Amino acid sequence: MAPTCATRSPGRNISAKPCKLWGGKAEVMCGQHHWPVWGASRVDAMIREQRDLYKFAHDQTLRLMNHGLTASEIAEQITLPKSLDSAWHARGYYGHIRHNVKAIYQKYLGWYDANPVNLDPLPPVEAGRKYVEYMGGADALLARARADFAKGEFRFVAQAVGHLVFAEPDDAEARALLADTLEQLGYAAESATWRNAYLFGAQELRHGMPEVPPRPGMPRETLAALRTEQLWDVLGVRLNGPKAEGRHIVLNWSFTDTGERFVLTLQNCALTYAVGVQASTADAGFTLARATLDEIIAKATTFPEAVAGGKISFVGNPMRLAELMSLMDEFPRMFEIVEPKRASVS
Repeated sequence: MAPTCATRSPGRNISAKPCKLWGGKAEVMCGQHHWPVWGASRVDAMIREQRDLYKFAHDQTLRLMNHGLTASEIAEQITLPKSLDSAWHARGYYGHIRHNVKAIYQKYLGWYDANPVNLDPLPPVEAGRKYVEYMGGADALLARARADFAKGEFRFVAQAVGHLVFAEPDDAEARALLADTLEQLGYAAESATWRNAYLFGAQELRHGMPEVPPRPGMPRETLAALRTEQLWDVLGVRLNGPKAEGRHIVLNWSFTDTGERFVLTLQNCALTYAVGVQASTADAGFTLARATLDEIIAKATTFPEAVAGGKISFVGNPMRLAELMSLMDEFPRMFEIVEPKRASVS
């Protein structure tokens, strides 16, 4: 029998359950991002090392937080102990310790690092213009960046030239140098996700955003797995708040196949819902099967077609629903990452 794998800290017991369930007993382990591991002793060692990897990352991040280090400072300082760093499955081929400690920091303290300089900084375009101005203009910045590129100081070159690209996105020399820099960072990255991010940025700078087909309707299998409340939440995310200024819409919904009832309310530029009730003063009310709503969202039919086909009945003014839907954003499938957004967003 394997000894206990419980690791204790206040309010936390990281990865104890897998150790108790499978430690010393499992013969094969198939992970999500690596090839399988065979043999009970090797599986047991991997589970324990993974337990300690997460515990180390968590506790050492909090230790350094309590010394006043920020997320970027912790990421720069923290290194895995040799016993974990030499384990192939603990290497940063997928996730990376420098990436993950920042997420741990944000979980506890959020994005603000307590330095008021970072409390309300300028957004990238405005900041980029000022950085370029302070550095003596685009030509001076590029000259220094090329010198640092030749010395292999790719991280700072990316930061500096990134400001220039946001200030002057059509500057071909800046785009080319930043693309070359990101490519070098990608070549050097152990983490596949970091490498992909760097190389995708380089591709965008050289070739622009890739053209993709329009977003298809959501698959019915996905829709069937979603609760109706989650569909209302999706609508809330799509609602364009500025466009909804001053609008007040109340809609009743009754689903014949699930027995669900909802009141959907637009007020104060926020879309909320109440479950299991109906509003006596609603602008309109709709009765339909939830399956019919799924068909509409999947673009297998339209709301007017479903009404004409007798699948939806309504009372009140149905155009209030059309008014609500006119306030919804359609999200692009791709958008700029390493340069300013070409399309305005309001």
